[in-house]
Amino acid sequence: MKKYFLILTGLFFYQVFFAQNNDPKIGDTVHAIHYNIHLLEVNTNQQTINAFTELTLTPKIDNLFSVPLELKSLTVDSVIIDGVAYSFNHNNEILRIYLIENFSLGDTLIVKVFYHGQPFHEQWGGFHYSGDYAFNLGVGFESIPHNLGKTWFPCVDDFTDRATYDFYVTVDDGNKAIAGGMLQETIDNGNGTKTWHWKMEHEIPTYLASVAVGNYILYQDEYFGIEDTVPITIYTRPQESSKVEGSFVNLKSVLQWYEERFGPYPFGRVGYTGTAIGAMEHATNIAYRNSYINGNTAQEATLVHELAHMWFGDKVTCSSAEDMWLNEGWATFCEILYLKDIYGYEEYRTLFRHDHQEMLRKAHITDGGYYALNAIPQEITYGKHAYDKGGVVTNALMGYLGDSVFFDAISAYLDHFAFQSVSSEQMRDFLTDYTGIDMSGFFDAWVFTPGSPQFSIDSTKVTEGDASFMVDIFLKQKFKAADFLAEDNVINVTYVDGDFNMITDTVHFSGQTGHSVKYLPFEPKATFLDLYEQLPDATTDNFKFFNQPAEYTFPETYLKINIDQLEDSALIRATHNWVAPDSLKMPIEGLKLSNYRYWKIEGVFPANFHAKGQFIYDRDGYLDGDLIESENDSVVVLYREGSWADWVDISQTRYGTWFYGDIVVDDLQPGEYTLATWDKIFVGTEDIPQQSYVNIFPNPSRGTLNFEFGERGKYNIALYDTSGRMIDQFSLNGKTKTWKRKKNQDFTDVVFVHVLKGQDLLTVKKIIFTP
Repeated sequence: MKKYFLILTGLFFYQVFFAQNNDPKIGDTVHAIHYNIHLLEVNTNQQTINAFTELTLTPKIDNLFSVPLELKSLTVDSVIIDGVAYSFNHNNEILRIYLIENFSLGDTLIVKVFYHGQPFHEQWGGFHYSGDYAFNLGVGFESIPHNLGKTWFPCVDDFTDRATYDFYVTVDDGNKAIAGGMLQETIDNGNGTKTWHWKMEHEIPTYLASVAVGNYILYQDEYFGIEDTVPITIYTRPQESSKVEGSFVNLKSVLQWYEERFGPYPFGRVGYTGTAIGAMEHATNIAYRNSYINGNTAQEATLVHELAHMWFGDKVTCSSAEDMWLNEGWATFCEILYLKDIYGYEEYRTLFRHDHQEMLRKAHITDGGYYALNAIPQEITYGKHAYDKGGVVTNALMGYLGDSVFFDAISAYLDHFAFQSVSSEQMRDFLTDYTGIDMSGFFDAWVFTPGSPQFSIDSTKVTEGDASFMVDIFLKQKFKAADFLAEDNVINVTYVDGDFNMITDTVHFSGQTGHSVKYLPFEPKATFLDLYEQLPDATTDNFKFFNQPAEYTFPETYLKINIDQLEDSALIRATHNWVAPDSLKMPIEGLKLSNYRYWKIEGVFPANFHAKGQFIYDRDGYLDGDLIESENDSVVVLYREGSWADWVDISQTRYGTWFYGDIVVDDLQPGEYTLATWDKIFVGTEDIPQQSYVNIFPNPSRGTLNFEFGERGKYNIALYDTSGRMIDQFSLNGKTKTWKRKKNQDFTDVVFVHVLKGQDLLTVKKIIFTP
């Protein structure tokens, strides 16, 4: 007996040592088929839970001698299998259960784990308490890995392991317990408590499982879907209960919008539950911040975003955190695209254009580098790449395939991979097989490579024939932030004649340059690449018709035009290119061109047209930091008519400081413009308009600005955000005045204040606004 005992003891310690030092990923070892989660007590006073979970497991490898699970910050009391207590080790969030017999492929094992304690939560994710309420959020932004199912039940906690669930949550009679799935029954325990039983029959990963406990009021409705009638449940605190209809007024319209494009709603219930923080796309039970349920639609974009996850994230889930764009990018895309059909094209275009510009300008700064969408480091899983670039790339995919093919193919993709996890490679291969279009070139450029492609027309040649005009288009490609050139590009080209008649066609090319020929019934006066902004490459651009003199700021381009002479109609497009301009053909010592951006002005310009162009430069606004390095760098605008010409100096006036301001070009002509700097060591100083005394304070400001002027007078004030959009305009009389931000003025934390006296710009001040 003693010898046998020593053998068993040695085997036990060998297993512990081997498991701790040679442990494969838990999800590669064991699969959870079903969870029965019993929250016996949720104590909001002590912020603890007392619970047990019964797991049905099957191994993914042969001869498994211990079962690994994840459970964070809670104390395990016992582990029971077939009524027998088993030995276990719970260390570093890993619960390891030691088996008496090996566990092999094809076997199933039912394990019951009893546990208690104060659940873990970070600032956002985890299991939270808020007053008399408790709820979970299934992922954390700070925790790596991000999955936080493990904070309230033992589990296989990753993006790929999917199971069904039964939730049994016991609460005091005055409270409700809401979980994922469908409510099966509410059991009166006869002791002042009730047990709420919810059942999730669809297989979901652990981070999508949910629970919320508290004094909730239920708002019920139903949606008549294309296949089934789907119940709607919205649980709120009493103080939000009267505001539900106002905040969810468009919910059914959004559901219909999704079903028409991506197929039937994939679950048995549409559910939102108010929580102190959120939002989180728990399957059928979206955690939705209490403050968002405010009686209006101010936060409707969040409602739409989280609902999109029922298709993108819940029905089909990314297979790894590094591929999170498959969840968040697609939800961001839906959040913006739905605006087009519900609120109109301009609303959609304005928001998408802004998000596109923000992504190009700031994603690499905010996230600390440029990343391929399928390889985003886990430290920034939930950063601007996954959300903003992911949404931009999804929009590019829609433009690449065309609306009808895109929606048909994505609906098929969602059905094919229903309740599975997928990678970007799997999406690429499925779309290739389904559409018959080789998607390798698109995914290589937009998904698997950091940065973004940029396309432009290098030049055109028009040859008049007997009955038509032959147009040769010469195309050029650059790439923002990568030594790469996209293949199999498909881009719209629009030809415009002098009467603004338009014909749009597509061009196909690969590599650095391309050439295409088009026969037209008219002589084109302008040829535009992607006039309607369907391809979100490394440009932000838009066009406008003018029929009288006007001032106009082209959105998201850092350019304002002042047309002071116009005798006929004009069509003008401004393009802000987020790549370096072509270099000088003849380098000049002391002159440095921007390595980050340049502009192109093109269109149909009538005779006797005259305008000034106002270009923004900004060292600190994620724009020109590499160009303007010190006070020795004197910033200017250079011009060239086209790629055949070299950059030249033009008549201009600079207003502002050495690091921020405007440069006004006196005679704006079609062509390209770039910022450059002269090193004063080589060229000396330049004459800059003297600025009158203007003091604006405090800075930073919480919403009030005080103005002090050197002399009494009438001063015109204009406030611009970092994209050049005017957000307020007003006049001040006298020598000292105060301005207060209005309640409905929602703008970025950085604002540029332009002060004019008459038509003369006196100064530009950069002001930081804090909450």
